[in-house]
Amino acid sequence: MRSFKGNAGVLRRLSYVLFDPELESFSFELADESGVLVALAVALGCSEDELARYAAETHTDPELNERLSRHVRWRLDFKRHMPIGSRLAWYVTARALKPELIVETGIYMGLGSLVFLRALERNAEEGHPGELMSFDTNSLAGRLVRRDLRGRWHRVIGFTGTTLPPALRGRRVGILVHDTAHTEATQRLEFEAALAHAAPRLVLVDGSGGYVPTLEELCRERDGSYHRVHLRSHAHVHPGSEYRFAIFEKQMDAISRCSESAATQASK
Repeated sequence: MRSFKGNAGVLRRLSYVLFDPELESFSFELADESGVLVALAVALGCSEDELARYAAETHTDPELNERLSRHVRWRLDFKRHMPIGSRLAWYVTARALKPELIVETGIYMGLGSLVFLRALERNAEEGHPGELMSFDTNSLAGRLVRRDLRGRWHRVIGFTGTTLPPALRGRRVGILVHDTAHTEATQRLEFEAALAHAAPRLVLVDGSGGYVPTLEELCRERDGSYHRVHLRSHAHVHPGSEYRFAIFEKQMDAISRCSESAATQASK
C-alpha cells in the first residue's frame, strides 16, 4: 500500500488493509471522468457528447451496478461495490467502434469481460452484433460474469501461444486487450495475431500500462497511432493507471467511422 502512493486518507488506508480483498486489478471510481472522455474523443476521432452518452450508460446499467453487487454479496474475495474504474475506457471504446469481435487475453475475475459484454449487448440493440473471445489458463476465470450473460462470450482455456492464432482464423478483430504475461514475446504474439486478422479499424490495448514498449514499436513499424490516457483514481489507495492503446486504420478514417456510428444511433 505504501508503494502505491495513492490519494486516500488515513481511514481509507486502514479500511483497505483490514477489509479490501483486492491485491491487483483494482476497481475504483475515476477522479476525472470528463477529462478521460475528452482525451478518448480526441484519440478516437469521436465527439465528446457521444462518448459521454456511452459513459452514462455504465452508471445506470443494472448489470454493472445493483445486480453485480448482489452477485458478489456473500463472497469474501470480492468487494460489495465494484466500480468499473479504468474499464470505463474499455466500455466507451467498444461502444464507439462497435466491433464484430473483441479479444481479451487474461480474464482474471471477469470484471473487464462483464464490461465488454454489456457494451456488446448495447451495440447489438443498435444493429451491430458482436462477440467477446477471452483467453485464460484458469478454467475458473471470469466468475463475475453470471451464466445468463454469457451468450456473446466465447472463453478459451489455454496459453495464447497455442490457442490464439487458430481461434482467430476467418475472424476480424476490432479490439484486443492484452493482459496476460507482460513480456515482449507474449505481447508480440498477441498483437501480431490481431494485426493479421484486423478489421478495417483495430484498437490494441496494452493492459500492462506500458511495462514493455512493444506496442509503441509496432506503431512505428505498422504506421499506427499510439495514445496514453491517464486514469486517476478517486479516494483509493492505488493512484490509478494509464490506458495505453494504439489504433491501426485500413480503409476508413477515424472521423468517418465515428460519424457513421453517431448517425446510426441518432436514427434509432
